[in-house]
Amino acid sequence: MSSPRLRVQFETLFEHYQGKSCGIQLEDITEILFCTRRNARIVLNKMEEEGWLEWHPAAGRGKLSQLVFKRSRADVSENLARRYLEEGKITQALNVLDQDKSKLAKVLDTYLGIIHQEDQQVVRLPYYRPLSMLNPTFPIRRSELHIIQQVFSGLVTIDDNDDLQPDLAHAWEMRNPRHWRFFIRPSVRFHSGDLLTMEAITTHLLSLRSRTLFTHVENVVSSGHLVIDIYLSRDDFRLPIILAEPCAKILPPIEERNVNFDLYPVGTGPYRVVHNDDKRLILHAYDNYFGFRPLLDSVEVWVIDDAHSSMIFPSLSKPIQPTDTTNYMDRVDLDPWCTFLLLNRKNGLAASNDWAHYFSQRLSSLNLFQLIPQEKIVELGVLPAHGLKPGWYHHTKQGFSSPPAYRTITIAYHAHHPMFPTLVKCIESIFKSDGLSVNFITYELTIGDLNEVDIWIKPMGISTHREDALAGWLLNHSDIEMLSKDEDYAYWVEEVKKWQADPNITFPANELGKSLVERLQIIPTLHCWLGVSQDHCGALQNATCNALGWFDFSQVWVKPEETNDSGENVG
Repeated sequence: MSSPRLRVQFETLFEHYQGKSCGIQLEDITEILFCTRRNARIVLNKMEEEGWLEWHPAAGRGKLSQLVFKRSRADVSENLARRYLEEGKITQALNVLDQDKSKLAKVLDTYLGIIHQEDQQVVRLPYYRPLSMLNPTFPIRRSELHIIQQVFSGLVTIDDNDDLQPDLAHAWEMRNPRHWRFFIRPSVRFHSGDLLTMEAITTHLLSLRSRTLFTHVENVVSSGHLVIDIYLSRDDFRLPIILAEPCAKILPPIEERNVNFDLYPVGTGPYRVVHNDDKRLILHAYDNYFGFRPLLDSVEVWVIDDAHSSMIFPSLSKPIQPTDTTNYMDRVDLDPWCTFLLLNRKNGLAASNDWAHYFSQRLSSLNLFQLIPQEKIVELGVLPAHGLKPGWYHHTKQGFSSPPAYRTITIAYHAHHPMFPTLVKCIESIFKSDGLSVNFITYELTIGDLNEVDIWIKPMGISTHREDALAGWLLNHSDIEMLSKDEDYAYWVEEVKKWQADPNITFPANELGKSLVERLQIIPTLHCWLGVSQDHCGALQNATCNALGWFDFSQVWVKPEETNDSGENVG
């Protein structure tokens, strides 16, 4: 890519000659650019290679060379901005456009949104960070979870209406509360082309037994052609629901996975990963998918290195945050769960009830929300959380509490997140006002040593609005077991077991949420607005926001423009 200096030199020449082609002498260029004759030749040759101008040197002393401008100053700036965008460098793109966001939006319109390539429909979406962990057996963030749902299939799935639906299993039956039978679709293939075998299913489901949510799985066998039997050590009338968890997505056998499986996973879902690095993720529709083939041929997620593409506005063609935010809230949805503070009640400062009470009172959602700058509240689209779900109200006794001692508080949070840097500044401000010092641990995927952490900032990252999804979160991927008191965690596990064992009771979601707060394990902090503004969807149809703030790629399609008899667009 051409250097910023070369662009400035071109702009200097363009302005000097007012963009008009003319005859010149090399000495003229040396005076305009303040360089030697040799450097002037080098500069003109480089500009010609970029296609910005043509330089026809004349032979003989006193003869004029011809300088022909092929691009305007604006053309060059926009071209450079596009090339920066291809590398995900929105800040540099803004710089070459003189920080003019309207110009950047114009350039982005040609790169993001709905693109037609060789009769294929492609949608390009902006995002603020790479999606580097797409293995559902590891801790995953909410956006990675959405991609995983596009790439993998489980025995069952939860649809956008939060209903349990068949997936790899087309039917199932409860033989008794400790024996479930699933009937598998025939001729399902992984993206690699390998046939899905019953052995792959049984092996993966058996591997889940190390997780608290699946400890009651006693055995998994294939008792016949395309039949999977799951035997349990205790009654469970709700087994299909927990089999919709991300970790229960069926993976190929370990020996058949490539070394880059986390970046390039292989599943049986509607989309396959064909490219994934720190610049973009590219998904292609899987032609041999056992369900309906997606109508979108390709989905590309572009990494834009600036907060203009925060997850509050995952727009298709206008990733620049709108200046008028008065009307967008009625067109997006509120996160069905929350961002929370997880206290280390096992071996952190919060193992002491005095410290736990101090944290819960001083870091209440209202205390933190009052410190968030107004412009950040609008930019990030946040509201104070009074419980795990909007509408729930769980709290501990409020009032000022002084710290039990003067110590250093260690706080952990994701390194790349649009909201967390602002949130930790508010927390730090409160602690410093109380005479405490703060140590931060930032991480990409996992934390090295949880014993060092006192407070962990986390999003819940549940993929549905269903209240019973709290069971999978609590016992599977909340990390609460590692930081809770043994007796507290045992109580929460027992409440889930009671629900599984009785088909006539509803899931005690509100009670569990209340217990998590009152036992000083978590502090609900913020809800955020998520969604895809319909104003930004253009011809994209059925882009309905899900609980993760994205839309199901496999369910959307592009509505063609209407034309009249002469072939002209009419709308």
